[in-house]
Amino acid sequence: MWIVKRRTIKSIVAASLLLGVIISYLLMGISTLYDRAIVEFIDIHQVTETVLQTNEAGEAIDTMYEVTFEAELKNTNYRGETLMMQYEYSDSSPYHAELEAGDKVFVTLREGSDLTAEVIEVKRDQEVLILFSLFFLMMLVIGKRQGLFAVFSLIFHVAIMAGAIYYFVSQPNTSLLALMSVATILMTVASLVSVSGLTKKTLSAILSTLTGLAVMMVITLLVLRLTNQQGLRFEEMGLLTRHPDAVFTAGLLIGAIGAVMDVAVTIGSTLFQIKQEHPTIEIKDLIASGRQVGQDIMGTMTTIVFFAYMSGTIPTLLIYLLNDASLGFSLSMNFSLELVRALSSGIGIVLTIPISILFAVLFTKVGEVR
Repeated sequence: MWIVKRRTIKSIVAASLLLGVIISYLLMGISTLYDRAIVEFIDIHQVTETVLQTNEAGEAIDTMYEVTFEAELKNTNYRGETLMMQYEYSDSSPYHAELEAGDKVFVTLREGSDLTAEVIEVKRDQEVLILFSLFFLMMLVIGKRQGLFAVFSLIFHVAIMAGAIYYFVSQPNTSLLALMSVATILMTVASLVSVSGLTKKTLSAILSTLTGLAVMMVITLLVLRLTNQQGLRFEEMGLLTRHPDAVFTAGLLIGAIGAVMDVAVTIGSTLFQIKQEHPTIEIKDLIASGRQVGQDIMGTMTTIVFFAYMSGTIPTLLIYLLNDASLGFSLSMNFSLELVRALSSGIGIVLTIPISILFAVLFTKVGEVR
């Protein structure tokens, strides 16, 4: 009876989620519900091509297209009116992609003798909803209850990060590192408690993660101060109106959370499971098991972090190289900050291994293992 009841509840929850996604998708198709102006391409009237870049043989490798098209306003007080617009895109698509009749875009309206509009971005929220729904479905199917809580935890993380950044922008004298430190604590606690519940294993993982991050930041900031930040190129932050040091150090902390948390959870869960299956195991054997697990994951985790950071510099690196900048100059301009981020995260990963072993052993010795 209880099993049938649980299955009924799950079916109701699944059906409600599916219905919610379908309703959201349909609502996103109603342009009048949006505050921002939306236009739909009706017909393309003219296309003007301008060659931006050629190869050694004189062949065009990047072309700019200026499109004159007719569009219909789908909302605002001008709903139903048509107007002629211009839109630019190129083969490389750095800002805008090629559009076709039937596509919808968000625009900025300008009222004057004639109503004009400028394209801001393509309306893709329905496609994003589909991708998120697929991600949500896979998390539910594979992770089940833990997967559901993981998705909610991710949404919570995004809200916390957005709130911290908004507060920093609106309060010029606020320390971004302090804000991100508070956000780190909230995100770590929320993520681990929502997935595993409030158990000794969860408390061990929380303390391991926060301690590892704290020690990592102390070492990294100390090294940066002793070296006077020599070799760091903050040019990519040149457009910021805040000191780049504050943004960079806060980014070091946020960038290492995932990797450090993963190490803490992996080692803690393994040691708690070993202790549960072998209650009489000696502490030295438990520590040896944790050390072995740490050695197995240390290399892969540092590699993942390194390539995750370095991959983000590929577009700007190519911009430098394609504009005839030397390889050494291009690497120093684009890799200095990412390399420090990767090294800092690597330090956090390595330090979290013995810290996680210590907390896991301490918590397994306190009372009965849950």
